[in-house]
Amino acid sequence: MVLDTAEERTFDDLVLVAAKACAVPIALITLLDSDRQWFKARVGLDVRETEIEHSVCQIDIDRGDFLEIVDLTVDRRTKANPLVTGERHFRAYAGAPLVLRSGIVVGRLCVIDTVPRPDGLDETEKAILRALARLVSENLELRRVAKVSDHVMTLQTALVEIGETIRDSRDTEQMAAATAGIVGRALSADRAGFGAVDAAVETIDVETDWTAPGVASIAGRRRLETVRNLPEARAHGDPLVVWDALSDETTAHDRQSAMRIGVRSFVDVPVREHGKTIAVFFVHSVHPRSWPAEEIAFLRSAADRLEAGVAQHRAEQRQGVINGEIAHRLKNTLTMVQAIASQTLRTVVDREVVYAFERRLIALSAAHDALLETNWTQADLRTVANTVLETVGFADRCTLDGPPVALGPRAAVSVSLIVHELLTNAFKYGALSNDTGDVSLTWSIESDEADDRLVIHWQESGGPPVTAPIRRGFGFKLISLGLVGTGGVSFRYDRSGFSADLQASLRHLAQA
Repeated sequence: MVLDTAEERTFDDLVLVAAKACAVPIALITLLDSDRQWFKARVGLDVRETEIEHSVCQIDIDRGDFLEIVDLTVDRRTKANPLVTGERHFRAYAGAPLVLRSGIVVGRLCVIDTVPRPDGLDETEKAILRALARLVSENLELRRVAKVSDHVMTLQTALVEIGETIRDSRDTEQMAAATAGIVGRALSADRAGFGAVDAAVETIDVETDWTAPGVASIAGRRRLETVRNLPEARAHGDPLVVWDALSDETTAHDRQSAMRIGVRSFVDVPVREHGKTIAVFFVHSVHPRSWPAEEIAFLRSAADRLEAGVAQHRAEQRQGVINGEIAHRLKNTLTMVQAIASQTLRTVVDREVVYAFERRLIALSAAHDALLETNWTQADLRTVANTVLETVGFADRCTLDGPPVALGPRAAVSVSLIVHELLTNAFKYGALSNDTGDVSLTWSIESDEADDRLVIHWQESGGPPVTAPIRRGFGFKLISLGLVGTGGVSFRYDRSGFSADLQASLRHLAQA
C-alpha cells in the first residue's frame, strides 16, 4: 500500500494535531506488516519502524476497537515490552484503528505518553483521535485507489503490448517468451512462463520462461507434481492462487519442491480447450505476496491472448501444409491435363495452337500459385502479374506500377489469363518481338458517384510498327471479354506501340 513511502505533509499534520489535542509527546500513524510495524508519520520518535513483537498497536488489532492502556508497566501484555522497559520509556498508550473501506484494519493512529495516565483520555480527546484516525484511513484509501488505478493502467498497457508482440512473433516459442517477459515485468514477479500440459503422463513442457536477475529458469519437461498440485484448478479451469506456499494447504505435500525452484507465492492460470486443460500460464514470486483481482484478470487475459496466438500460428502451419498438398495435387492435375492434351492433339498440324493451349494452362497455374499464398481468399494484382511474368518470361523488360488491389479467386484467374495473352501477343507481334522493346503495365483506382473502378493500362513501346490485326483469334476474344467477363476494354494500335485499357468495378473484382 504505502509502506516505505516518503513522508507526506498530510499525514505529518494529522499526527501533530493528535499529539497536541491529547497533550502527549509522541503520536504515530502505525501500519502493520507481517514482521514489523512501520510509521507513516511520527512526532516525538526518531525511528521509522520496530519489530512486530514490540508493537503495542498490534494488540487486539483484529477487533478493530479503540485500544487504551493507561499504564503499560502493569498491563500483562506490555510490561515486558522493550519500548516500555527500555530507554523509550513508554508509559501510556491510546490508539484508534485505521480501517479501509473494505473493512480491513491496517494499523492505528496512536498517542503515547512517557508517564502513566490513570484517568486515560477524556471523551473529547478520544473523539478527536477517532476522527483523526478516520481522516488517516480515508487518505490511505485514496492513495490505495490511486495506486490501483495506476497499476491497472500499467496492466492494460501490458496487454496491448502482448497483443502487438504476438502479432509480430515468428513462432510460438517467441510468442511465449515475449509474453512471459511482459507479464513478469508488469507484475514485478520473479518468474513467468507458459507450459503445455500432457494430462496423460502428468507433465508440463515449458519451452522457455522469463526470470528476474538471479532467478533460475525451470524450462524443460517436469512432472506436474514437482511443480505443485494442480488437479482441482485444472479440472475446473480456475486460476490456482497461492499467497504463501509455506502456509497454504494446497502445497502442503509439495513444499520442498516449491522451495527448491524458488516458489514462495504463485498463480497458475489453466488454458482450456474442449473442456480440457492443455496449457498453464504461471507467475512465481520468491517472497509471499498477495495477488489482487486486477492481477488475476490480467493473467487470464494474457493467457487467453497467448493461447489464441499459438492456436492461430498452429492453424496457419496446418493450412500451409494443406495448401502445399493442394498446390502439389493441382500441379499434378494440370500436368496430367497437359499430357493428355499433348497426346490428344499430337496429330494437329498447327503446333502453335497446341503451344498456346499449354501456355494458357501455365498461366492458370500461375494464378493458382498466387491464390495459394493467401489461402484462396484474395490475391494482390501485382503478385498475380509478377507470377505470370516469372512463368512466361520477359520480367526484365516489363515494368509494373500501381497501388495494392485485392482480387477474388475468379478475378485473379482472369487477370492472369489476360496478362498472359497480352504478353504472348507482344512476344509474337509487338514490343517483345525484338531485342529493344519493352512493356509497361500500370493500374490505378478511379472514383465516381457509383463505385470505385480499377483501370489497368497496358502500353508497348520500342517494337516494330503496329498495325491492327486482320484476323482476331482466341487470345483477342479472351482479352475482349474484360476482367471477369465484365467488358470495359479498349485497344489502340498506334504505330509507336500497341496499348490497351481495361476497367472493372473494384468491389466486384474483390468479391469475384
